Amino acid sequence: MVELILCGRGGQGIVFLTKLIGEIATSKGLRVITSETHGMAVRGGSINSHVRIGPFYSPLVRPGQAGFLVSLESAETPNNAHYLTPDGILVENSPLPAEPRVFRCDAAGLARDLGRTQLENVVLLAFATMVGGFPISVEELRSRLAGDPREQVRTMNLRAMDAGVKAAKSSAAC
Repeated sequence: MVELILCGRGGQGIVFLTKLIGEIATSKGLRVITSETHGMAVRGGSINSHVRIGPFYSPLVRPGQAGFLVSLESAETPNNAHYLTPDGILVENSPLPAEPRVFRCDAAGLARDLGRTQLENVVLLAFATMVGGFPISVEELRSRLAGDPREQVRTMNLRAMDAGVKAAKSSAAC
C-alpha cells in the first residue's frame, strides 16, 4: 500500500503524472484510486493530486498518511507537507541541496537544458523513481514512455527521463 501526493501549479503536468503512475501501477495488477484538485489550475494556481495504491475505497489521502510528496513547485510544498507521514519522503523540484528525507532535483533547469520546460514533470518523476520505496520503477516508467506512438513525444519524454535518472545517480537519491 502506498499513498502519495503530487503538487504544483496548473500547467506543470500534475494530471499527466497522476495518469502515468496510475497506468503503470494498474498494469502491474495493483488497485489504484486517484483524485485531482484543479482549483485555479488554468491560471497557474495550486493543484494537487492524490494517488492511493492498494485496497483503498476513498481517493483522498488523509493528512499525515502520504509516504511521498512529489512537488513540482517548491512554493506549493508547504501547502501540502501536512499530508506526509512523519517519516514520509519529499521529492521536490528545486536547485537547493538535499536534506534528510528531502530529495531535490532542479527538474526545471534540466528541462530548460533539454529545450522544453514542459518536460520538468517527467524529469522529476524519473528522479523520484530512483528514491527507495517509490511505487513505480524507472524500468516501468521507461517501458510506458517508450510505448507512446508519437515519435517526437516519445523521444523527448525518454530524454527527460534519462536526465532525471542521471540527476538522481549524481545525488543522494539512490
